[in-house]
Amino acid sequence: MSNEVLVIGGTGNTGTPLVDLLKDGAERYCVLARTLESEAKLASRGIPTVRGALGDWPGIEMALADIDTVFLLSSPAPEMLELHKGLIDRAVSAGVRKIVRLSAEPARRSTGLALYELHAEADDYLIASGLDYVILRPYYFMQNIPQMHAMSMNEKQMFAQYLGDARIPMVDTRDIAKVAFQCLTSDAFNNEIHYITGPRAISFYDVAAVFSKSMGKDIQYVSLSYEDQKAGFAAAGLPDWTIDTVMTLFKRWVVVGEQPASRDFEQITQLKPTDIDRFAADVAGSFQ
Repeated sequence: MSNEVLVIGGTGNTGTPLVDLLKDGAERYCVLARTLESEAKLASRGIPTVRGALGDWPGIEMALADIDTVFLLSSPAPEMLELHKGLIDRAVSAGVRKIVRLSAEPARRSTGLALYELHAEADDYLIASGLDYVILRPYYFMQNIPQMHAMSMNEKQMFAQYLGDARIPMVDTRDIAKVAFQCLTSDAFNNEIHYITGPRAISFYDVAAVFSKSMGKDIQYVSLSYEDQKAGFAAAGLPDWTIDTVMTLFKRWVVVGEQPASRDFEQITQLKPTDIDRFAADVAGSFQ
């Protein structure tokens, strides 16, 4: 066994900074590349790769050879559960010791939320597999803000979204990567579920105030109705399965009012989680 880490999902908001941390560290690792294009992009950064994709089980079996620990992340989709179960089964057969799985909150209260029901089932399947495991359940990503609203903030000095004054402990995906790195390279956090949040619960009114300061503009948050947000998602081409999950979750957050922050990030990394003020300062320059 080479004590090598296999990263599945190494090119997105969480996977990219995680791979950067592995690249800068002393760990042996490789990244699963689904396409020639992603393989070439990773290779151009000096990142070792292996070709394969979840569902391409012969390729996955080859990729798992001599792997000690797997980081498991894939895009939300109805087939996610079967793909993750297939990976877990083959990891057991290959002699993999440990899987760090990126789940999502609210997987612990997932009834009626299709995506989170899949996460909960995949988490339970991993726990029952006999492998060492770490399950990470982050909240709403801060990165969703620029991805959804940067153009509107810059051009119209406003952004619109359904959530009213609900307060969520939004998390920077770079912090999720820091937690994942620690859990991949240490066994101190094994066989537990960790909830990854920012330092405090914030509303989109707070987001508007912080970005106003960082951008030097008066940014307004417009609270959309449930119906308008759902129609907007449909117009953007999101599948019904995703829309139903997201809108049901948003409505629950509105009803509850505030979701509590967790201290798991600090306990695992011994660092302070990124606050929305720091995040806005980091990304606001790219809006213009």
